[in-house]
Amino acid sequence: MMDAFRKTPLAITLAILSFISPTELSLVVGDLRLSPHRVVFLIFIPFAIWRLATRPDCRLHVYDIPFFGLALWQTFVFAYHAGQPGFVFGGSWSLESLGAYTIARAYIRDLETLQAALRIVFYSIILAAFIAMFDTLTGSYFIHEVLRSAVGGEPMPAMEFRKGLARAASTFDHPIHYGTYCATMFALLWMSEPDRKWQYVRAVVLILAAILAMSSAPLLSLGLQLAFMIWQKYTVRVFMRTQITLAIIAGLYIGVLMVANRSPAQLLITLATFDPWTGLYRLAIWEHGLNNLWGSFWFGIGMADWVRPEWMYSSTIDAYWLVLPLRTGAPAFLLLVTGIALIAYGVAARGRTSRDRLRSNMAAGWMMSLLAICLLGATVHFWNVPHALFYFFLGLGGAIADPRRVAQAVSRAAQPVRRLHPSFIRRQRGAAMPGVALPA
Repeated sequence: MMDAFRKTPLAITLAILSFISPTELSLVVGDLRLSPHRVVFLIFIPFAIWRLATRPDCRLHVYDIPFFGLALWQTFVFAYHAGQPGFVFGGSWSLESLGAYTIARAYIRDLETLQAALRIVFYSIILAAFIAMFDTLTGSYFIHEVLRSAVGGEPMPAMEFRKGLARAASTFDHPIHYGTYCATMFALLWMSEPDRKWQYVRAVVLILAAILAMSSAPLLSLGLQLAFMIWQKYTVRVFMRTQITLAIIAGLYIGVLMVANRSPAQLLITLATFDPWTGLYRLAIWEHGLNNLWGSFWFGIGMADWVRPEWMYSSTIDAYWLVLPLRTGAPAFLLLVTGIALIAYGVAARGRTSRDRLRSNMAAGWMMSLLAICLLGATVHFWNVPHALFYFFLGLGGAIADPRRVAQAVSRAAQPVRRLHPSFIRRQRGAAMPGVALPA
């Protein structure tokens, strides 16, 4: 365990530990609340940007540009809609997204450091799961109640039960946040571990930890990543496997349309969720949220409430891919999708061309986790820790797509000097040009 902490940069270690730090430990400055991970990002983001701009082994890449553009656009749009409060709100969003991305991107520069950082992520999940067990056993948000009695803070929502079990939140603000943290990097954590025995240990721990949240979206994410890994293993020698797989999925989709009395999305949601009503409610969110988006396409609605039927009692939008363009406009969505596509292309290309089996495996694991978390964003809104975790995960792709640069040429001062005797030089010249007299 200590070896992982020694190999991981301090900024990365503190960022990971801040992800599992309860909100009650936030730093309050006037009307501004700085959660633990925001404090870490605020401290290290200037150093991370400086490293990207100046270090010879780490430089800005084309896929970094959209993330900087996204941060600027978000801050501008919220300030445009709400003035100074909007500027603060947009700045907080941008601090989480750009801070998490640049810190992971700048400080993790090789596979050894990436492996060490992922081990710390795994240890943090074990700790979070241990605390979550108390939530399940006591039927209360154990750590939050203890801290709130000591330092104060806003109360947690009422404890929910599913299948007779309490939905554990551990140190997070909501059970789905805890489940998302446990499930997000399942494939990457598996593929980064070279020891088969420890691969199974990680898998069992992550699955059991995610189950404690009793949330269907993270468990569906785990199932997708397991399916991707099985597909990767058993189709590796199949010609045009991606095209064949997509054709099968398209055929199944068309088949469901022909024989079912519900759309494939409705059918999937009712079968893959603990509570079908929550799934149908999310479909309604998408329907009415898109209607709002078409009316505010370029600049979104900012911090304003969105228009919806009266029976939709909650103002929350449980879909990150809808929240982003709805709040900050379609350009924000396009910037993020462009950045993800570029970094995913870099990771995939590096995985295909690398002769290092571990790098190829980690590239495949990162891509599987990326697909799962992107699908998760269609039914979950990433806010607070999940929001920062999403961009931190994207930054991890930089260690695979753009590894540390090693100088190819050895400096002249470092080269050993070999002194040759004059007689040796004359013999070599004579052997090269026989019959030619050497000057006296």
